[in-house]
Amino acid sequence: MTKLNRLQSLKSQLSSRQNSSDDTTRILDRRARTRTLIQMGGLLNMIGLPQLCGITDGDDLQQDLENKDKAATLLGMLVHLNETLCVNTLVLDTCTLAHFKERGIRLLKDHETKKARQ
Repeated sequence: MTKLNRLQSLKSQLSSRQNSSDDTTRILDRRARTRTLIQMGGLLNMIGLPQLCGITDGDDLQQDLENKDKAATLLGMLVHLNETLCVNTLVLDTCTLAHFKERGIRLLKDHETKKARQ
């Protein structure tokens, strides 16, 4: 019986370690996703889209009814942009993507320069 108990105990330990490893993986995945979403929000902020919609720092875009309208406006703008870029094509051609990339690099460099001066 002791051998069986020992094997059951080892099995339980392995199962706990596997669950812990799965939890850690989920946490790391969630953190990585959150970091990416925050960075994308920073890019939107860099070009002034939130301000254009009347969104200011500290606005709760989920709970406050007035701020939900602001969030809906921003979302509508992004949907329009997406539809405009994808008209009659499922994938943007490489030349267009390269142009967007170059423009984005210039904006990022300008932003970094402005930050360094402050």
